[in-house]
Amino acid sequence: MKTLVANVQRTHGVSKTNGKPYDMHVITVLMPLQNVSQGNYNVEGYGTVPAEMVLDPAILHKFKNLKDPSYLDLTVEQVLMFGEIKNIVTDASPIQPTQKAANG
Repeated sequence: MKTLVANVQRTHGVSKTNGKPYDMHVITVLMPLQNVSQGNYNVEGYGTVPAEMVLDPAILHKFKNLKDPSYLDLTVEQVLMFGEIKNIVTDASPIQPTQKAANG
């Protein structure tokens, strides 16, 4: 999945409500805004919107040099998490710039 990655983050600590530890890894990608017109619900606009997916903790280090949004090729797999099927990003690699054809 070739997409624009805005950020990755790890959030961890101890829950204030139940005292249990938590450790979450998330990747935020920027997707094209989708115009929607469904009865009384309408969305119009341009540009991108953020979308979050679960990130495999083992690949967090691959993003250590991410400073600005970057186009990356993400490997996404479906896994069963907490009784639901979720998409999880399991790998990422840079997209190689395409070579321009030489002018004749």
